[in-house]
Amino acid sequence: MNRKGFTLVEVLIVVIILGILAAIGIPQFATSIEKAKGGEARAGLGHLQTAEKVYYAENETYTVNTADLDITLTNRYWDFTIAGNPDISNSYVATATRDGGTAAVDGTTITMDEDGTLGGTWPYLN
Repeated sequence: MNRKGFTLVEVLIVVIILGILAAIGIPQFATSIEKAKGGEARAGLGHLQTAEKVYYAENETYTVNTADLDITLTNRYWDFTIAGNPDISNSYVATATRDGGTAAVDGTTITMDEDGTLGGTWPYLN
């Protein structure tokens, strides 16, 4: 009797191993995807900073109105706003707020001031 094939035990072991690998890999993959989406925020904040510098060179003051900057930002995963910095006169803080995603990241922020200093509540900031 020369039977070819797999036994039930062999198939169960393979299924268990695949389940363990999936349980480890899927959260790591989701974290990597979220970190990649942070690139949109950093790029948008960089564009806002550059536009603010141009606006400052022309008007000798910063603006808190994104319409004054004449740029278009991608708002796929983040919403962008600019506010005056209450601690420093003639300055600003640009904020990217996470729109959507898991409950752990929805509503979290990345901020950048006129010096390019990053801050915020987004868990993957570093």
